[in-house]
Amino acid sequence: MVNGLARYEFSERLADILGESRRDLRFRVTLMVTGGLVAPGPRGRGSPPASPQYAAQLLIGAMAAPQQSQTLEAIRCYADLRPNASAACGNAPRVLFGPAMVTAEAGQRSEFLIRLDGLSFGEALAGLLELSCAEETRAIVASELFGIRINRGCPVASLQFSACWQGRRAVISHTYGLAPDAAPPAWLDPQRGGVVDPGLLHTVFLPVRKLIEIGLLTTLSEDRSTPMLNKLGHKVAAIKKMAELAAKTPHGSRWEKLLSALTAVQAWSEQVDAQENRLLEVTAFGSNPGELRMYCHVPERLPANAPLVVVLHGCTQSAASYNKGSGWSTLADRYGFAVLFPQQNWNNNPLRCFNWFKPEDHDREKGEPLSIKQMVDRMLSDYGLDRDRVYVTGTSSGGAMTNVMLATYPEVFAGGAVIAGVPYRTAKGLREGLESIFQGRSRSPREWGELVRAASPHPGPWPKVSVWHGDADTAVKPVNAEETIKQWADIHGLDLQPTMQMMVDGYPRRVWQGPGGEELIESYTVTGMTHGAALDPGAEPHQCGTAAPFFNAVGISSTHRIADFWGLLAERPASARDPATAGQEAGRSARASTAGSTHTIDDFGQRTCKEDATQKTGPEDYASGTQEQRSGTSRPFGLDVHGIISASLEAAGLLKPGTSNRRSDSKAPLGIDVPGIISTALEAAGVLKGISQRSASAAPEAMLKASGWEGAGWELLLDDPRAFRGGAMLYGHASSGDHGALGARAQSISRRIKLGSQPELSYVRRLDLNAGVNDYTSASFRVLIDGQVVDEVTAIGMVHQETEWLRQAAIDLERFANRTVTLTLEVAACANSYSTVYAKAWVDQLMIHNAVDLACC
Repeated sequence: MVNGLARYEFSERLADILGESRRDLRFRVTLMVTGGLVAPGPRGRGSPPASPQYAAQLLIGAMAAPQQSQTLEAIRCYADLRPNASAACGNAPRVLFGPAMVTAEAGQRSEFLIRLDGLSFGEALAGLLELSCAEETRAIVASELFGIRINRGCPVASLQFSACWQGRRAVISHTYGLAPDAAPPAWLDPQRGGVVDPGLLHTVFLPVRKLIEIGLLTTLSEDRSTPMLNKLGHKVAAIKKMAELAAKTPHGSRWEKLLSALTAVQAWSEQVDAQENRLLEVTAFGSNPGELRMYCHVPERLPANAPLVVVLHGCTQSAASYNKGSGWSTLADRYGFAVLFPQQNWNNNPLRCFNWFKPEDHDREKGEPLSIKQMVDRMLSDYGLDRDRVYVTGTSSGGAMTNVMLATYPEVFAGGAVIAGVPYRTAKGLREGLESIFQGRSRSPREWGELVRAASPHPGPWPKVSVWHGDADTAVKPVNAEETIKQWADIHGLDLQPTMQMMVDGYPRRVWQGPGGEELIESYTVTGMTHGAALDPGAEPHQCGTAAPFFNAVGISSTHRIADFWGLLAERPASARDPATAGQEAGRSARASTAGSTHTIDDFGQRTCKEDATQKTGPEDYASGTQEQRSGTSRPFGLDVHGIISASLEAAGLLKPGTSNRRSDSKAPLGIDVPGIISTALEAAGVLKGISQRSASAAPEAMLKASGWEGAGWELLLDDPRAFRGGAMLYGHASSGDHGALGARAQSISRRIKLGSQPELSYVRRLDLNAGVNDYTSASFRVLIDGQVVDEVTAIGMVHQETEWLRQAAIDLERFANRTVTLTLEVAACANSYSTVYAKAWVDQLMIHNAVDLACC
């Protein structure tokens, strides 16, 4: 037997997981025994084991039967539900994310590893519990299954899976209903005295997390040749191999959690790989003893002697997915350097991790390090790059391999950045590797340093190193960051006490300086962050990347900060700039065109223009450029004190509009709240009293119209505490099925805007889409450009709620480039019965990068 939890113990634990009374579950078990569903057996010692089949029956009884006395009939009815025909075609209830891809494969959906074809609901549920119990398949259940729903008001159930549908991310519901000749339970059948209680008309949902927790309590037979365990193919075999190896260590349970997380990372990586074509693969770069693949990104008009950054992905990631998440190619385009992306092969490692823990792959002139060195040589030769400015970075296994490269080839790299990694030679094999990531291995600085000095004949100087780690990381223990710092501090001959400590974007940064004041080591501890890289996605110059599994949007960009630490954000040479700005340096301060601007429709429906991050030449633009470049005016700090005072007096009626000559030579300090001072003074004099009250009701609608928005069903919520960062936001609502209205009902607002050559859209949102009436009701939120959907979430026969703000960044609008277009926000609902279906959307920070507003900015 595996696990060995007895029935009586199982019912107690199940009650705790479901939040039910233990007495209630014990009584339901008694009914199952007396009703003949379960063979009798003793309590206590000798009690029969809780098999997945037994667990499925008890779980159905607890979820489907509103009352204890209805347990047996509920189990018999719901366990025998048959899969509906809609589950096999495009009518399955689902939630779709993003616009449909217009490709030859758009109508296809990704194939699931878990196949439940032809099984009844009870059989399918038992099979999922079986897969959850087995080590080799548990991670796949966590990756593919979303949850289980049982409707108590009618005999309907569903299994909800995460998938890719028509080129979009989706949660798809496989529904189960009564067979044609089957009858509903007696309590729901009027012909047998049943009365539908309105209080029963609700759905009970069990998330996949709890299903796996329940599955872990069940007992598998020693005969593992069950049908469900034999259906999953070679990928399961790879995970099984890793799980079996991990099970021999004291950290098996933590490894299982990491495997479960990695399945989500793998799913996202595969989705990116199917769409991403930004990287170029190079096939001939040397003997390649590590059997790696080579990808690169080289900006157009790359200057001579440009730097090179080597980027190493983490486990189950790919070169393309790591690039999309981290944003390194975006930064390369902005500042003019090349990027190299080595990629691991599945055959080398079952989880596509770099083999930093294997002796044959962490020694100089061997395995994977030599393959990466050969890739660097190929890049330097092909593109004439600067051999003195080669850098390497990576996350997780890529972070560990970064330390390998810095130690084995220190003469090649001027700097490195280790994100959620471990020190060099912390392990010799998988067992020690697991101990290192889950527990950490402590050595003295001298011991760590000797390992690096023994890795190559290089006498120095040594690469500068940036170390990043989240203090809530459970996959790689944060102590590894401190051990890495000890290793490189000894190599540089530095004391363990940092030279400087400061806060950057709200997170602590430590710096170790050399004798000449140069920064040799830096460390960021990202408080509250779990495993992965720190990101600040967006279109601002300091932002890049895409939030995804193991890419955490925490408000600080590790990519940008690391590049700055290496000195890559210096002024970008003219030859590496975008063609739109090349050759225009002399006339930049007088430039009138805004084709490279970022157009923001802010909280108040107003318009602002910001210089396009891709058009800048680097941080020096802020320091040495004209005042117009830095703030759009000549005012110090961008604070027009005279204008604020004039506006306040005009609002009070004490100054005629347009008569003030708004100077911009104020020397007021940045920290003074001038508007607040003026407003308070005028209110105290009784001048402003009632002005805000007189205009409050009309202000939001007037502000929307003034900024060019037209339509209905949307409003501007001012001073709303629920806004993304306080203040205001757009809110749209549409409903169907209420007040006698059926069919499609849509509410939208639109405005015209002119796009530049490389436009991108970003915004943040919260959605509440309630379409769970039946399989044919729907609710949606869409963003359209000239009637074409560029982003969308549609719920069909399901409820989708976003309880937290979600940022949608870098939505490509290139197909609309250099056109005047109509931007539309739409909420829609469609009901086929008199039950309310609705769509609600809250939208904030709506921004179009590289746009020109039709009105003056």
